[in-house]
Amino acid sequence: MLKFFRKHARGWFMLAVIAIIIVVFVLYFGSSRSGQQASVIAIIDGRTVSAAEFHTEYERLLDMVRQRYGANLTSEMLKEMNLKQRAYDDLINRHVIISKAEDLKVRVSDEELREMITSIEAFQTNGIFDERKYRQMLRFNRISAEDFEAIQRVNLMANRIELIVREGIKVSEQEIFDLFVMQNQKINLNFVQISGQNVRQKITPTTAQLESYLNSNSGAFRRPEQVKIKYFYFPAAFYAKDHISDDEARDYYSLYKDNYRNKEGKQMSFAEAKNIIVQQLRVIRGTQKAQAEAKKARDVIYQENNFDEYAQKNKLTIHQAGFFPIDKPPQEFSSVDGFIAEILELKKGELSRIIATEKGYYLLEVIDKKPAYLPQLKEVENEVRKQLIAAELNQLAADEARVILDRIKVGEPLDKVAREKGLRVEETGFFQPGESIPKLGFNQGDPKTFYRLSVANPYPENSFFVNGTYVVFKLKSLSKLDRQVLEKEKDIYKKILLSVKQEEAMRSWLEGNKKALTKEKRIDIKRQAQDL
Repeated sequence: MLKFFRKHARGWFMLAVIAIIIVVFVLYFGSSRSGQQASVIAIIDGRTVSAAEFHTEYERLLDMVRQRYGANLTSEMLKEMNLKQRAYDDLINRHVIISKAEDLKVRVSDEELREMITSIEAFQTNGIFDERKYRQMLRFNRISAEDFEAIQRVNLMANRIELIVREGIKVSEQEIFDLFVMQNQKINLNFVQISGQNVRQKITPTTAQLESYLNSNSGAFRRPEQVKIKYFYFPAAFYAKDHISDDEARDYYSLYKDNYRNKEGKQMSFAEAKNIIVQQLRVIRGTQKAQAEAKKARDVIYQENNFDEYAQKNKLTIHQAGFFPIDKPPQEFSSVDGFIAEILELKKGELSRIIATEKGYYLLEVIDKKPAYLPQLKEVENEVRKQLIAAELNQLAADEARVILDRIKVGEPLDKVAREKGLRVEETGFFQPGESIPKLGFNQGDPKTFYRLSVANPYPENSFFVNGTYVVFKLKSLSKLDRQVLEKEKDIYKKILLSVKQEEAMRSWLEGNKKALTKEKRIDIKRQAQDL
């Protein structure tokens, strides 16, 4: 139960809209910033959301993550965070909220805004709003007071809209019980596995069948586009050489001192944390300088088309990557978010955007491209034959699993049917739906499939494809439930469900209004996150 609570107690909407102190995107009201309209993400009620705006906010979000995690930040963590999609969704959602707030005539007074900002603990000293700390915090996060206050005004409007949306949402006793069951009841299953090896049938495809399979599954055999590139790399570490003064370090410490604790959890003094802070500030400055150098290089090269000349004048090393398949980029780009999409958009001789990573920035130019092609059968015949036979055997195994499931559903014992088929009945042991199934080692997907099983209905509707085999399950037994525990924790379950339902309502409200605004031609999405 606690695991579920940790997962759902803090909703996406609360995190993305209401609970943000220093938000990571800047609002651009109106269409007056016409210089940014060359590459437009969306137009919402006449307000332009530009690609430049998106990239600015993505970089700011990336900077904040770097500050938060420092050297502990990994490419895997960045991939998990999916910052590009988050920045994109936040921008679009925020503009939708603005539009609907205007429709509903939701207003926030200057006094309400002042009270909200001054109540933020991060801006207080000894419980009193500190103007100096407020300005320092905004400066460190590279956001103006004007933009921050505009964002917080929208946050307050969003809060009011959320109160409207969630009003009237209730939780039933049955929903509470169902959640309790989901969190506490375990199941034990019998199962049999059927694979192509269990199919006693020899498959010998003809040349015509191979040709047909190749053409029908061309995507699996098509050789991808190949690209040859040259590039600059601006590592943050190279530029992280600035002298950090004691005053700068002390200012930073005063803002983030709660983050500096020793092994015992006790807050470190400035003297104890100074070296750490200096290194962190150097990384931040190094990252900012690396980004600035990358931007300068792109601006000059884009205008003058002088990649090699720029390298010579600025003593930069030109790296090269010979022809590589577009789906298998060089190691240094394998974990770079959006790299493949960027390369696909570029033509021979074109310059990329600035590509951000957790350790620095890349700027590349496409030297040459080779188009994708579908090879002739003679080139891939063995590969095609192998896949065709595997597919045929797999289908026969799926058919066999269906036959077994149909037979046991009408009352035939599973062990009897299994013996006839030369299969062995196994037992999972008790586990909780939603967890990995013992002995099979896979997550069953929607846990509701197994929650629905009962003595009266012991079989899932379909078999499962697991690690190359089809698995037929039958419920063996259910663990007992403690009703006293339910009564003791009922209020907690109710709060969890209410939070989840409210989040779902808010999500549905946002999606519904996006569709409505689109239908009314008040919102026009030009580009998706993966295209940026």
